[in-house]
Amino acid sequence: MTKGGRAYLGIAIVLAVTVLSMVVGDTGAVAIARILGSLAAGLFAAVAVFALVVYWEQRDVPLLLVGVGAAAFVGHDIVVQVVQILFHPVTEGWLRLQGFTTLTGLLVLLGNLMSVVPWQDRRGREPVRPSVVIAASVAGLIALDVLAVVFEPIRFATGSADLGWLGTTAEVTLVVGGGIVLVRSLRWGGRFGWVAAAGAALAILGLAAIGAQKLNGEEVLRLIARATAASTGLTASMLLVFVVIGLQLESTRMRRASDRATEVMEGRAEIASIVAHDVRGPAGTIRSVAGSLRTSYERLGDAERLEFVGMIEQESLRLLRVADQMSLGLKTDAGTLSFTRSDRELEVPILQGLHEAEVGQRDVRLELEPELHAAVDDRWLAEAVRQGIDNAMRFSPAEEPIELRSRRDGAQAVIEIEDRGPGIPDDMRERVFEKFCRWRPVSYEDRPGSGLGLFIVRSIAREHGGDAAVVAAPEGGTILQIRLPLEEMN
Repeated sequence: MTKGGRAYLGIAIVLAVTVLSMVVGDTGAVAIARILGSLAAGLFAAVAVFALVVYWEQRDVPLLLVGVGAAAFVGHDIVVQVVQILFHPVTEGWLRLQGFTTLTGLLVLLGNLMSVVPWQDRRGREPVRPSVVIAASVAGLIALDVLAVVFEPIRFATGSADLGWLGTTAEVTLVVGGGIVLVRSLRWGGRFGWVAAAGAALAILGLAAIGAQKLNGEEVLRLIARATAASTGLTASMLLVFVVIGLQLESTRMRRASDRATEVMEGRAEIASIVAHDVRGPAGTIRSVAGSLRTSYERLGDAERLEFVGMIEQESLRLLRVADQMSLGLKTDAGTLSFTRSDRELEVPILQGLHEAEVGQRDVRLELEPELHAAVDDRWLAEAVRQGIDNAMRFSPAEEPIELRSRRDGAQAVIEIEDRGPGIPDDMRERVFEKFCRWRPVSYEDRPGSGLGLFIVRSIAREHGGDAAVVAAPEGGTILQIRLPLEEMN
């Protein structure tokens, strides 16, 4: 089921149970009422406990509002019952308060549900504090209790409680407020669809209560009573599902965080292994050359001293390249590289990448299509080209040329770097783009490298909306293809 479909599932359940209660007759409606209605208090208690516990872990404001609203409903009912048991009040004011108890709890719950979907963007604002939500809910309960006691909403002349104008106002509020919760929560979709379902149940309850007061006829009243038999229990059930989904989301978030932590730790171990392998060679060479230079300094001529210093400089550059490659690879993996794309002729960053590759005396043959434009970041596309050229030189014979081409291929620009090396088997053509891939072709097993070059190339290409792949060269060897979209920048 799609995310949009799941948003309407709760509403479908509420409507289905309501219709079922209307058509199964009095016995069936009583059974449904006993199943859901008698469990309402327990369900609301579960909602309160789970919602507040999960909120304490992840600070999810919607769960705070739902939890406090459910706790207000349950707590208010418990207080009224305890007072009745301990003190047995029989005053008219107390009877008014008792008659209005359920509506009081539902109205406070509704007030909280109306704020589950924020009315304004909360980013950059002070976080919603639990003390404020609790204080507002308690104040709402007290205010409604005072209204029930001070005014005269209950009349018993007809033999059943008539909640009068205050009751009618409360029922209209349930209808309007439930409708608002329904519409606003559906707009957010996902798990908020269950809050929308709770709003629908409250609206149905209020609408049926109004109908019971305004309509006549025994059969009509019985039909209304059946329709509302499970409304309170349905409200609690929908909110419980909402909370459980929140709990699952937290579990999923924690599992992803754990997986990411494991990935990071494994990456660190891989980095440590690579650094130890790639740094040990040049560091050992520098130490050995420096030691020889120090012990033999007096016996060496100026030319020999310069040769030793040159060796130290060369190995130092190797160390810097290892450090730079590691830093770039980690930034690429973390997605922290900053890209600024603009419409550019691709020849410029391609030649820049060739210059930065330091090919020395290596034969590099150029075949660049003129006036080939794409929306690119010069700096990072040049880096991708450099990485590709370095990879081609590392894994092909020094006497063989490297071919660097660019061309148009439909709606894409293609940059190709071809070498005359041993090639890459079919089953390795995706793996070589993995981070820290240490695979080496035959006869090149001892070649140094971090296993990050092609990973960086593909990452940069994908940041441009393109991709990178390797294919077999017609005359043997490998072609690295960097594909970029040709759509124009606005």
